Amino acid sequence: MVEPTSVQFAGLTDVGRVRSQNEDSFQIDSELGLVLVADGMGGHVGGDIASRTAIEAVNDFILEYEPMPDEAELAGTEGSMEIVRTAVHRANQRIAALNHERGLPENRGMGTTIVGFWLPSDLSHAIVFHVGDSRLYRLRNGHLDQITHDHSLYQAWVDGGHRGEPPNRNIIMRALGVMEDVEADVAVEEPRAGDLYLLCSDGLNGMVPDDTIIDILIEQAPLDEACRKLVEAANAFGGRDNVTVALIRFD
Repeated sequence: MVEPTSVQFAGLTDVGRVRSQNEDSFQIDSELGLVLVADGMGGHVGGDIASRTAIEAVNDFILEYEPMPDEAELAGTEGSMEIVRTAVHRANQRIAALNHERGLPENRGMGTTIVGFWLPSDLSHAIVFHVGDSRLYRLRNGHLDQITHDHSLYQAWVDGGHRGEPPNRNIIMRALGVMEDVEADVAVEEPRAGDLYLLCSDGLNGMVPDDTIIDILIEQAPLDEACRKLVEAANAFGGRDNVTVALIRFD
């Protein structure tokens, strides 16, 4: 395994060809080593506000712990994972508070997914996390692997052995802001030189076949250009949803 010595970032969001409003949000903080993508839901209730609020809340909390403190309980990989869990919890609380201020009941207000990639200290390991069905992929040696596991009714149906009729793919079982407490799935990635990571809302993977995504990523184009091609592909396949992509390349 060759450890990376440098990293590049890029991202792009687009409203798509059908929706009138973009409820996706993303953020890249290269100094913090943090990349976030969120897919808001709620339409007129404020899905765009939910996605922006989630990203701001997670970023703000992680920023408080940079540089990493010396205290043993917050040092190292386990400490970084706990920081992420707490950051997501804070984001959930902040969106839930906005729903409460608007008089919106639980499960009826605005909400959002989130997927994140954080390099807390160096390039040797990353903390990856998600809630909902926004995804993280890794392209390594020409193979595209899905790192995250969707929190969706459809994924539960797949995991359960495809019993009965397949449910709607868009029904998610975990989201920020619409339930009292939400647990993020948190894991550790060890990037290698040559790895390319993709974070995306379901406006990409819900529209574009994996083979097309791979074809775009293996071109080794500049990251800004690769982001543009991914968004163009989503729109070419119908663009029925907002689409957001973020790329992280290790060299």
